[in-house]
Amino acid sequence: MYDRIIRGGQVIDGTGNPPFRADVAVKDGKIAFVGLLPPEGQAEEVLDAQGHYVTPGFIDAHSHADVTVFGNPESHNKAGQGITTDISGHCGTSNAPKDPASLRHEEEKLGRPVGSMNYLSSYGKTIAQMESMKLGVNMAQYVGHGSIRAIVCQGENQNRPLTKKELDHMEGLLKEAMEEGAMGVSFGLIYPPGSYADLDELVAAAKVAARYDRSFSVHMRSESLRLVESVEDMIEVARRADCRALLSHHKAKGRVNWDKTTLTLPLIERANREGLEVELDQYPYTASATYLGVYIPQKFQAQGRAHTLELLRDKKARQEIRKAMEQVNPLEESNFQNAGFAGTLISRSPNHPEVEGLTVAELAEKWGKDPFDAAFDLLLEDNFDTDGIYFMMSEKDVIRVLQYRRTMVGTDGGGVMPGQITHPRIVGSFPQILGRYVRDLGVLEVEEAIRRMTSLPAQFFRLKNKGLLREGFDADLVVFDPLTIGCPSDYHTTVPNQGIKAVYLAGKKVVEDNIYNGTCAGQVIRAGR
Repeated sequence: MYDRIIRGGQVIDGTGNPPFRADVAVKDGKIAFVGLLPPEGQAEEVLDAQGHYVTPGFIDAHSHADVTVFGNPESHNKAGQGITTDISGHCGTSNAPKDPASLRHEEEKLGRPVGSMNYLSSYGKTIAQMESMKLGVNMAQYVGHGSIRAIVCQGENQNRPLTKKELDHMEGLLKEAMEEGAMGVSFGLIYPPGSYADLDELVAAAKVAARYDRSFSVHMRSESLRLVESVEDMIEVARRADCRALLSHHKAKGRVNWDKTTLTLPLIERANREGLEVELDQYPYTASATYLGVYIPQKFQAQGRAHTLELLRDKKARQEIRKAMEQVNPLEESNFQNAGFAGTLISRSPNHPEVEGLTVAELAEKWGKDPFDAAFDLLLEDNFDTDGIYFMMSEKDVIRVLQYRRTMVGTDGGGVMPGQITHPRIVGSFPQILGRYVRDLGVLEVEEAIRRMTSLPAQFFRLKNKGLLREGFDADLVVFDPLTIGCPSDYHTTVPNQGIKAVYLAGKKVVEDNIYNGTCAGQVIRAGR
């Protein structure tokens, strides 16, 4: 007697091998049998999977669910696209450890009493808090270098190299996080304060991760004018630190930079032939998303959020910020210059939800203001907490990166509620690849796409018993219809995905006919344990 039998499906086991017909039996949260069962084989539940693929559960290689987990531990959108394991804490910012100012902001944002979230001041306490919660998917996370840098430089101008004492403090906090199970350290090199770090500081941080056989992930310093140079820099960090590297959401932003992936991918492949381990992750869309504050050049953010808001209130400072935005600085990423006001969609505004879905250009017209003033005023009224979507990539680059054998899949987002308007990558990256790019465009074979979603990230992140549909492995499984799977959501509408018949997490069914059923079977995964 098995707990569950999935009968008659085409198994794609995660290795990259072609599909084969098999039944899959589950017992006590593990895959108990893969093969052809006799018709009389019994289970508490039998699922007819004829005409469907049966695969390992998908691994979100680039998530920010650590930011949303305390307000939305179910992460409805993750299981709803076949994700069973979520790797978060990327881009230099993790939910812990937090400096006092960031901690107060987090409490205010969630409407919690002051001091009620003090567990976020320690990485270990935060992970323990998550372990006490009911989670919709398995969760592991990096520790953010930027989050740690905000602690060691607390209350001071951060646009400078760290002192020896501060560097020791940083390394100590990183060591503590590694011992508590962090997957590694993440860098966010367009986001203050992590953007102020030089290569020596990044190497020092990566060396701490390497000592524990962990990796670093990085939102590079440039994904546009200096894209190639930024890849070279991160390969150099990996080489000097002898550390595995994950280049996050690899892309080429801005029309003048399109096709630069023809230069970056050979660089990455050469590094791997050298003996390094450098991988990529990607979401399958031509628009990026982050907070609207990236419009503001980094030199105006060196003293923290509160000081930047004061600058935006000052007319003279506004003019200086505007002038800096208008000047092309190849040493600094610029979403404003790459997307422009007409190419920036406001995706979230806590205090002005009525403007969500408008571009900044449309907002300026609606408010009767200059576009710069409209953007600055919105940031002020939202306490710098506005989010934007930026249209600036080429699908040719998306496909080229997708076809590269070392590319994993990531949503680059946290948990959202059903129907919540957001970037479609957050609710449907995996169905989008399997529908548009595998079935409709034929640019990737289905078994190779599944390998990128399962065994490749499991190997890179050193996840035990995950990533393969094999006896003895965890019963994290996806059953989908290759003829109908897809993501119908867009930048203005969020609806359920299509073609996902079932998702199992530790043998428990969590998705039925595209809808997450509320079952919380997720566990916190600590690296090295």
